[in-house]
Amino acid sequence: MEVVSLNIEEGALHWGKLVHGLEGFVAALVFGLLLIAWRDARAIDLSDELAALTSIFAGIFFGVMWEIVKFVLDWVRYSDLQKSNSDTMTDFLSNDLGAVIAAVLAVRAYCHWLSPRQRRALGCTASKLVAGPSRVLDQHGFLMTLVVTAITSAAVAALWFSGRPVPGVQIP
Repeated sequence: MEVVSLNIEEGALHWGKLVHGLEGFVAALVFGLLLIAWRDARAIDLSDELAALTSIFAGIFFGVMWEIVKFVLDWVRYSDLQKSNSDTMTDFLSNDLGAVIAAVLAVRAYCHWLSPRQRRALGCTASKLVAGPSRVLDQHGFLMTLVVTAITSAAVAALWFSGRPVPGVQIP
């Protein structure tokens, strides 16, 4: 009789790959469905293939932002969320795979599985989601650019000096 030993740390690493794949899948699926519905509601000239590619990019972007958050948490709090470079790269790979599958599924679901009434309802929802940010950017685009630039600069400066001495400030 062979005894099977469980390595919990190894199991957690594999569980993380599933989670990254699912988060890329969900992000790309939701974005893809809303993008195609918005395209049809506003009669935008966007092919299904380009909508799927844009959905893949949205899923990949979500995964990259999550890995950046993990990197910042590791840097600032000295946690151990990122085990190694290969862990991060395999997280990217599973996220990307989930995003590709979801983008294909989103186009297929919208074009073949949803009824015209469901498509219109989804298009109305997508149009409402786009209208708010679009209105704000139309009215205050330059101010929003300045605010985002200031926040990004402050975040980079804060991260640069986390755990390092700040020039002109003595550490007790």
